[in-house]
Amino acid sequence: AGKGFAVVANEVKELSGITKEANQKIATTMKKIGESITNLSKSIEQSVQKMQESIDTVTTTRESAASISEETAGFSEQLQVTSKNFDQLTESSIQVRNESQEIDTIGKTFTFLLKMSNRNGEVLGSVDPLERLLPVVEASEFHAPERFAGGQQEVVLAEDDILISATDTRGMITFANNRFYEIAEYGPGELVGKPHNTIRHPDMPKTAFADLWTTIKDGKLWQGYVANATKLGKIYWVKAMVFPCYEGGEIIGYMSIRTKPDRAAIAKSIEAYRLVV
Repeated sequence: AGKGFAVVANEVKELSGITKEANQKIATTMKKIGESITNLSKSIEQSVQKMQESIDTVTTTRESAASISEETAGFSEQLQVTSKNFDQLTESSIQVRNESQEIDTIGKTFTFLLKMSNRNGEVLGSVDPLERLLPVVEASEFHAPERFAGGQQEVVLAEDDILISATDTRGMITFANNRFYEIAEYGPGELVGKPHNTIRHPDMPKTAFADLWTTIKDGKLWQGYVANATKLGKIYWVKAMVFPCYEGGEIIGYMSIRTKPDRAAIAKSIEAYRLVV
């Protein structure tokens, strides 16, 4: 029994030693785990702090971007307003210059008419072209009832409207007054350098314009009723007076003055124009 007790005591002693060593290892391991957890916690805190800083930076950047976007949009609006003001200023300048030129043109008109009258004995009451076209109309077998058949919006001149234009000898527009541009629905100055037939209505017969050119190239005044087309495709009728402009005994261009025609004259013109090529 004593020997057995001694063996057991020795085993207990060895077990105690093993347990003590194990406890030390466990304690050491727990300490390391604690240190790791602490370090991990610090790392997490640092990461969270960095993340928060990043979020703050992103938020600040987003706010700055939004602010820049708003300021850019505001600046863009200011530029558009400024640009629009410049456009309006430019257009007003063109209109004022045009009105000044119109006064000068009206003054020249009487001079040109006087020169023409002195040269050819021409008077303002020249023969109506519808009367000159009468023989052609009566002999004509041509018929185009589709001409001026309607369907187009019409611009009707006011009683006091006066449309003035001037061309060179080739028929290229060198001047048109502001009311001309308004009725024709073109911008101020837009027609300068373009042929006058730019505004010709497609239903107008060639014969009428052939008569016009023959008359004015001969140095005489032409009168007639003409249908024109606006830039937007509308139709407007005018009573036109076209005559040559003389300088130094030579024709340097042509001038046209147009007013409102009466409806009866328009109706007769349509009848005639449907019967000539």
